[in-house]
Amino acid sequence: MALTATGTTFNPLRAMVPFNLELMDLTAVKTAQLKPVTSLDYYETVGGNLHENGLFSVSIFGRVGDEARDQRFSYISLGTTIFHPVIYKTLVQVKGLYQGIMAGTIYAKWDDTLKDFAATNELQGQTGYAFFVAHWKNIVFQRTRSPIRDVRLKLIETYKDRAMTDKVLVLPAGLRDIEEGDDGRPVVGEVNTFYRKLLAIARTVGDAKGHTESASLNLPRQIMQQAFNDIFDYYTEMLQGKKGFLQNRWGARRIASGTRNVISAMNASSAYLGGKRAPKFTDSIVGLYQMAQAALPITIFALRTKYLETIFGLGDGKARLVDPKTLKGTIVPLEATTFDLWTTNEGLEKFINAFSEVTVRKRPLLIEGYYLALIYRGPDKTFKIFSDIDELPKGFNRKDVHPLTPVELLYLSGFDAYSRLTAFITRYPITGTGSTYPTTIYLKTTSDGEERRELDEHWKPYEDDEHLALEFPRADIKTFVDSLVISSTRLQGLSADFDGDTASFNVVFTDESTAAVKKYLSSKNAYVDPRGGLRASSSTLTSELVLRSMTA
Repeated sequence: MALTATGTTFNPLRAMVPFNLELMDLTAVKTAQLKPVTSLDYYETVGGNLHENGLFSVSIFGRVGDEARDQRFSYISLGTTIFHPVIYKTLVQVKGLYQGIMAGTIYAKWDDTLKDFAATNELQGQTGYAFFVAHWKNIVFQRTRSPIRDVRLKLIETYKDRAMTDKVLVLPAGLRDIEEGDDGRPVVGEVNTFYRKLLAIARTVGDAKGHTESASLNLPRQIMQQAFNDIFDYYTEMLQGKKGFLQNRWGARRIASGTRNVISAMNASSAYLGGKRAPKFTDSIVGLYQMAQAALPITIFALRTKYLETIFGLGDGKARLVDPKTLKGTIVPLEATTFDLWTTNEGLEKFINAFSEVTVRKRPLLIEGYYLALIYRGPDKTFKIFSDIDELPKGFNRKDVHPLTPVELLYLSGFDAYSRLTAFITRYPITGTGSTYPTTIYLKTTSDGEERRELDEHWKPYEDDEHLALEFPRADIKTFVDSLVISSTRLQGLSADFDGDTASFNVVFTDESTAAVKKYLSSKNAYVDPRGGLRASSSTLTSELVLRSMTA
């Protein structure tokens, strides 16, 4: 990165990177023991070995797997000079005109009175990298009352004598190594493409021998400058601030498809003791939208394969939709964007994200003016999704047929898959073993749902529980469960209450992990700690104080 540690009192880079760094001056002495990268090839033409002079050379960086490969640097000789990215970025922040001059897009003239560049026209001025470099050290920067500008100017003045370089360091190959993809082709990290771009232009420059500042090199220098900037940005983004790669990727508490939500109290009552619609002790109640996001890969797969596959599986961008006037099935050629919305992972993810808007959840699903499908909601607590009113058997009332809505499609596509999943609930900051625990899942849609059983292709009820929807969204209820509902027995361990506290809800995806969670929840270790105490209890500090006050 061409940065080294410094112990000086003033650190002009402090506002830019989280370490005490200064610009490295890559002198001939410092690079004498380094072998430069000079070849664009990754492999030798004959033999298939890593190229002797390439970005992954064994002789330059060490053997693959050797510790030296993580420590040996190299460099690319540019054949001319360009600015260190820190100086370049600071210069253009001080005055945008400088960037235009170096890029060759703005004409300017050097003003000996102002000791600075002044914009002008093509007839009276000059432009280009060489023109700017010829005068930049003579710039007398104007001071203002801005402390940020003062820091930037101090940075430029401090490193003016080593602001430009004719070499760029190359990170050890072991930290950015080449790999072989599934198709046998080489796979390299993004930073290697930046190094390769820099090297490709440097090879065209060659050894200018006295002409390193020639205007003929304006374009190559500008391209190399951008490549050097890209390399520097790549590494600084790994380090800088809370959103940097190191903290954002490794220090963060996010996981793939992880969700977090406000917790609310659980109503554990049931019309029938031990009934299927009564949450179990190990259950946490999760709203449909959060569940869909937490199990996003499963949600997308369920949407594509359970119902949408028969609707959009005709090919040629056609779908079997429902005419809203006649309620008959119709083959409709769709726009490409519409077809992609309902058949690709990206499109279905947009559909799931749109479900966050409560007002759209019960609207009929319309596609280019046609209903996506029809749904029968029978008075005998049955349901069926179908595509043509003529499919409705005799004796079934048409008044019980309605256009399919987003909440019905999302819930009915995934409820059986969700019922087999488990998850972990965690509240940060971690304060003890009760701050995170495994849970089974009870899915909710509307604040009060209803039990309905699906009808098969003969319009007869399925007998198995996989087709039993325990929380079918009720048409007469507008409110939805959109919080994470946890048992009161978990409050003490989480150090939580219901004043806006949040908890993470992270689904376990693999069959092995799910089986391990269920095995644990069926063991005494899930409920009794090594000291013989309870891991989960309805007793909280608040309830203890209330009972103590009531009983004196």
